[in-house]
Amino acid sequence: MHKKNNYIKIFFFISFFLFFSAPLGHSVSENNDGSLSKSIMEIAIELKCLECEGQNVYESNSNFSQSIKAYISKELTRGTDSRDIINDLHQKYGDEILMTPPVQTNTYILWILPFFLLSLGFFIFFYKLKK
Repeated sequence: MHKKNNYIKIFFFISFFLFFSAPLGHSVSENNDGSLSKSIMEIAIELKCLECEGQNVYESNSNFSQSIKAYISKELTRGTDSRDIINDLHQKYGDEILMTPPVQTNTYILWILPFFLLSLGFFIFFYKLKK
């Protein structure tokens, strides 16, 4: 009887996992549409959707993302390099469109502050530990 309950639990766990993972695979194939080539996908992953919260252009289905994907496709068919496309969009929309913000003089504190605070925390911890 005990083994039967374990098999039932395993069955429900696997069913639950498959049920909730199926829509994820479906949305990726919807977004892919068979026409989104590998180079378009690679560029779209590096760009942030400005309408969505934390999604890249490839994952989003917003109007903004659709227009950016169309722009990328058009530029790639013209023969434009992927770095040039990203740089052009960066000039149009600013740092907000990049998934990884560039390290600049005005953002040094944002890059250094977490490491500084972590080091300070370790220093205080070990100082208190010695007392």
